[in-house]
Amino acid sequence: MEELSAQSLLTLWQIGRSGSFSAAARTLGWSQPAISQQITRLEKQTGMTLVRRTSHGVELTDAGAMLARHGGMIAERLGRASHELEDLRRRRLSRLRVLAPPSICSTIVARAMVGLGRDGDIEVNVDQAEPPEAVERVRSGKADLAVVFEHRSLPHSLPLDEGLAWEPLGDDPLLLLVRRADAGRTDACRADVRDGAVPAGAAAPAAPAAPADLADWADAAWIAGCDTCKANLLAMASAAGFTPDIRHATDDYWTTQTLVEMGVGVSIVPALDTVNQLRPSLAALPLADPRAVRVIGVLTRAGDDRPAVAAFRASLARTAARVLRAPAAD
Repeated sequence: MEELSAQSLLTLWQIGRSGSFSAAARTLGWSQPAISQQITRLEKQTGMTLVRRTSHGVELTDAGAMLARHGGMIAERLGRASHELEDLRRRRLSRLRVLAPPSICSTIVARAMVGLGRDGDIEVNVDQAEPPEAVERVRSGKADLAVVFEHRSLPHSLPLDEGLAWEPLGDDPLLLLVRRADAGRTDACRADVRDGAVPAGAAAPAAPAAPADLADWADAAWIAGCDTCKANLLAMASAAGFTPDIRHATDDYWTTQTLVEMGVGVSIVPALDTVNQLRPSLAALPLADPRAVRVIGVLTRAGDDRPAVAAFRASLARTAARVLRAPAAD
């Protein structure tokens, strides 16, 4: 088979995005007949139907969707090339668009930015995003880098593909957040956290504590986090033999602390969330489940070897080494 046309793949991707030949033609600045000719030629070349007409317009077949993903990568690389060329022409700073969830933004990403130095030639723009959104925005070229997590209880949950590169930075233990007055139902009541479970910067435990058994809290009301964290809670509770009674859901850690403090429920939180503050009325207990860990790592597009990306990844690694446990061996 002759070599595929990059322009035809780009056109196929745009048709999939817009849902019609006419809309794709307007976006790309081609006539509709020219768009149709490109797809007809590509279908003859591949010997497969790539676009299917429907009552609502057109949709890509499985083969079309596969080729369109490569068209999307071409579009992303063209956009990046234009941006880098403009930076070079204007001699601007190298800009990085970085994504991370709130707890990682405040404890790792912000410190890594300082680690780059104030007089460097890298400008970092940070936005908060949970893993599913962050992965999609890096894949589509709307962000350059993301610091995301994957729970041990939900392996391979990150929607990665060959167009993305994932590098673990370290392990962040998960803790059971309860009122200190209620901590007596577990053997871990002698201390806030298990020795070594909390990253550097958090208060040291008064004494080693026995890990808490999640099943001891089966009758409690629960406060879930983001969608990914809620799925983790359900998976861990299922392994402990119960279905949690989830009364509230919030991805705001301060709201979670307030709800727990008011006695309306308990929650599972990452140790990073306790670094900046844990209210005196609360206890963050280690969990017996060995899967009570989220793995934190850096996500970039495969082959993105720009010096600015490498420099920020190195700064993230140095920061993570101070606040995370070393990655566990698989």
